[in-house]
Amino acid sequence: MSELETVVLGIVSGILTTAILYLLALFLKQQLLPWYQGVSYKGVDINDTWICEIELEEGRKAKFEMTINQKAHNLSGDTTVIQGKDIENPSLVTNFKVEGTIWEGFVTLNMQSKDRKRLSYSTSLLQVINGGATLKGMYVYRSIRKDSINTVETTWRRKSS
Repeated sequence: MSELETVVLGIVSGILTTAILYLLALFLKQQLLPWYQGVSYKGVDINDTWICEIELEEGRKAKFEMTINQKAHNLSGDTTVIQGKDIENPSLVTNFKVEGTIWEGFVTLNMQSKDRKRLSYSTSLLQVINGGATLKGMYVYRSIRKDSINTVETTWRRKSS
């Protein structure tokens, strides 16, 4: 075997080895680890659809419906927020992407609007209470109307209850 063949063979085998190791690491991180965490997770299960109604500034109301998908400590999902002076005839409907974590009975959620043309963002810190039937805490959001940061206390209940 010539030197050129040896070099080419070494490069090709190095690239193939790197690709195989990368795919194996990706499989472990995205498939095997979440599966194991789900099997071994012993904490509260908040995987469900949750609802909440709050009073916003200027007499406006908001109704939330959030679907949480839980994989051990990691949370993801979607939220729809209906806002207006009269919830039956809303002036604004916003859809959010939700990401967060749960740890020791406390939930941290970050919500960002799916519509990239609207800069809507919020964060919640919630405590799991009533044996897992209620999430209670604070909702911190960026008010688009006033361009300020506001907080409001929230109580979420399972929709299925």
